[in-house]
Amino acid sequence: MNRLPPVRVARAGSAARSIVQKLVRRMVPPEIGVLELTSGFMTTHAVYAATRLGIPDTLVAGPRSPADIATELELDADATHRLLRACATWGVFREDPDGRFALTPLADRLSSGTRDSMRPVVLMLGDPDYQRVWGELAETVRTGDPGVERALGRSMWDLLAEDREFGAVFDDAMTRLSALDWPAVAAVYDFTRFSRIVDVGGGHGQLLALMLAASPSAVGVLLERTAMADGATRLLGDAGVLDRCRFEAGSFFDTAPVDGDLYVLRRVLHDYDDDQAAAVLATLRRHMPEHATLLVLEGVVPPGNTPHFAKALDLDMMLFVGGRERTEPQWRALLADAGFRTTRVIPTISSVSLVEAVPGRNR
Repeated sequence: MNRLPPVRVARAGSAARSIVQKLVRRMVPPEIGVLELTSGFMTTHAVYAATRLGIPDTLVAGPRSPADIATELELDADATHRLLRACATWGVFREDPDGRFALTPLADRLSSGTRDSMRPVVLMLGDPDYQRVWGELAETVRTGDPGVERALGRSMWDLLAEDREFGAVFDDAMTRLSALDWPAVAAVYDFTRFSRIVDVGGGHGQLLALMLAASPSAVGVLLERTAMADGATRLLGDAGVLDRCRFEAGSFFDTAPVDGDLYVLRRVLHDYDDDQAAAVLATLRRHMPEHATLLVLEGVVPPGNTPHFAKALDLDMMLFVGGRERTEPQWRALLADAGFRTTRVIPTISSVSLVEAVPGRNR
């Protein structure tokens, strides 16, 4: 039986989602559609509250009554029931006929012990400071300036450095999102072709660990800030690849390893405007060998009204760091200006695409 190539599957999946969304929009009266769109914040806050309070963890062993959950977590019983009831309407928890609540697949991913838990991501997205920045969107559109300093009195980078609690939540979320993208990335790209993989700005090294696991003969280099070294050592050690890695401390604005044959940037360049992103790419161009390959893992904004997560994430980048998501022509132009030739752009079934380039100008 012939199988469709992963890229064609990705395109077919995107087209199918677009068709379904269009059909749903046509069936819902416009005024109801507006209400549903603008009340979406309620879902975010309810799911965040349930996750932060630890409610999913209390249901891992089986269904329980709201009163039992409230007693264990020292919560108000009536308020606990009302939160569970609301979440159940969105498929987060399930109310049984006897009044007890149980985990659903969505709720299971909110518990702390689940292998594929999304708890770190939910704790980041629902954090009051994170939500406060989004409240500045109208002013950011008016001025063009990021909203984070108006909302929190400091830049995103200062917030991550100074607020250890939020910084830890952010790092955990980024690690989880790296793993979330991986199956889609691995389905469309062969990493076994490379012997030395450099993860540029790779946080605690989650993506590097996954790439090395897929390439047993390769060694890896993680370029990151010194502050990330301890966390990276733990993660890479737990993944069983620490003996094949080295950590290089430094800023990708200033330096990069000179001995790689694959350089990977995952969700790095969207943090920056074109000038800053070009500076990162120029640093890589100066340091990487002529035979090496550059792989940029980012969202690629599709044209027209096609739904895509990158279009919403673009607003997030604008608000927090003054960065942006980019279209395929914008990626090609940015890479060309830094001395790279784009060889291909590979979509995946997730929100991330792979933009592959090599040193040299486009002809």
